[in-house]
Amino acid sequence: MAAATTESDAPASTPSDRAVPEWLSLDDDEEIQWIGEPAPVSIVGTAVWGVVLTVVLIGFLILLMLPFSWLSLKNTDYVVTDKSLYVKKGVLGTNIESVALDKIQNTEYSQSFWGKQFGFGSIDISTAGSSGAEVSFRNVDNARSVRETITGLTNEYAAENRRLSPPGDETMEPAVDTATAERMDELVEELRGTRRAMERIEQHVSEEGPPANDSAPAEERSN
Repeated sequence: MAAATTESDAPASTPSDRAVPEWLSLDDDEEIQWIGEPAPVSIVGTAVWGVVLTVVLIGFLILLMLPFSWLSLKNTDYVVTDKSLYVKKGVLGTNIESVALDKIQNTEYSQSFWGKQFGFGSIDISTAGSSGAEVSFRNVDNARSVRETITGLTNEYAAENRRLSPPGDETMEPAVDTATAERMDELVEELRGTRRAMERIEQHVSEEGPPANDSAPAEERSN
């Protein structure tokens, strides 16, 4: 009898296993590397807190909001391509955020208490000049692995751009400031003139010898 296939033995999902979401418009040469969504189990924490806090009014409010939280979760999608990151949110409407790989400055991984229990985490992606996270992948399964995928794609994209960039052209280098160059030449010439003058003075002094001393006899000076 064949052994039962466990979750760990199941083949990993590849980008080709899932169709491109209808809300996503990609370039002709852009390929999906990963598609995900918030882990459904991430709502367990909210439900638990709602039950615990039923002793006060806020607990009932949390439980009443659970259906909306579930709809929000099911209407959130995350996509990673070889060019950009995409986040789609919205229950009544649709909001799509994107960040190009060449704009990514930093990625941060975090995991809550419930995330540690059920294996999900969050990734915050920030860009150069941004005061906080530009986009976030909240409560995704295997978040650490997803972050490594994003980092690897970012490095590969940067390396590819450097490889395809044309070599440095001397004609494109900033021209030297002509006025500054001329001023430097003048200073050098002045220093050379000063040095020649000092050499002439030294030569003149050496030719004349030391100043003559008063050769009058000491007796006459004493008289």
